[in-house]
Amino acid sequence: MKKLCSILLITALCVSMVACGSKNKEKRQVNSIVTTMGNNASFPSAVNVFSTTDLEGNTVTNDIFSQADLTVVNFWGTFCNPCINEMPELAKWNEEMPDNVQMLGAIVDVETVDSDEYTLAQQIVEKTGVTYKNVIAPGAFDQFINKLAGVPTTIFIDKNGKVVGEAVVGAKVEEYKQQVEDYLNEQK
Repeated sequence: MKKLCSILLITALCVSMVACGSKNKEKRQVNSIVTTMGNNASFPSAVNVFSTTDLEGNTVTNDIFSQADLTVVNFWGTFCNPCINEMPELAKWNEEMPDNVQMLGAIVDVETVDSDEYTLAQQIVEKTGVTYKNVIAPGAFDQFINKLAGVPTTIFIDKNGKVVGEAVVGAKVEEYKQQVEDYLNEQK
C-alpha cells in the first residue's frame, strides 16, 4: 500500500510540474518531449524562415524579429488557464516595454484561421486586453513547439532571429522581465 501511495504521489508531482499540456493526443504534443530547459540546450539557436497568420488575418513572417532588438515570444494555448491568467499582466507590461523590445504571442493549438480554436483565441485576446500581436504557431514555430515542456513557455529572440537568454517555463512574468533587463544591460 505504501508503495502504491508513493507511486501515485510521484506521478501527481510530475504532472503538476508541467504548466499545461496538450489539449488532446491527436494534436501536437506540446508537453511531452523536453525535461530540461534551463540552458536552451533543447531549443534551436535561431528561428527558421516562416510565414504565418496573426489573429487579425495578416501575414507575419520571421522579419518581425528585425523590428526590435529583442522579441519576447510567449507560447500559449487556448486550453491553458495559467497562460490566459497571465495575459492581462503581459498586456500591461507590453505597454511599458522600451521601444526596442516587443511582445509576440504564439498560439500552439490553433492550426488554421477557420478553426474553433482561432475564434477562441481571438475572444481570449480581446477579453484579456492584449494588444500585442498573436500568431498561429504550428507550422511557423514547429522547431520550438516540438521541444516545449509545456505552456506557457517564453523565449527571447534577438533582431537577427537568434535565441538569447534562457527559456522560462510557466507563468513567471517577473522572470521574463528580468531576462529582458539582463539582455538590454548586456547590450550597453
